[in-house]
Amino acid sequence: MCFQTCRFDSRNSVLEWSILLIDNSNRSGSMEFVVPPADTSAFFPISVRFSAASTYSDVKVATVIPLRGGAPPKFSQRTQLVTENYQVV
Repeated sequence: MCFQTCRFDSRNSVLEWSILLIDNSNRSGSMEFVVPPADTSAFFPISVRFSAASTYSDVKVATVIPLRGGAPPKFSQRTQLVTENYQVV
């Protein structure tokens, strides 16, 4: 089953690769593409970005309790999913 898509945005010269499902059975991926002969400088530098709509566990902080008592303070939280490593070869 294919859980990834790939598209080329010619307006911005961007090759976008999306992995639609990441779980224990689909933990890694690779992408290979073929282009007509060109100067290698057209492909470098390479910019790689990762993004996700949510984390795997969706854990959230419900409240903050002060150590010395009193009313719970207002707080905000931000979650971020980052990659451990990646390779461009």
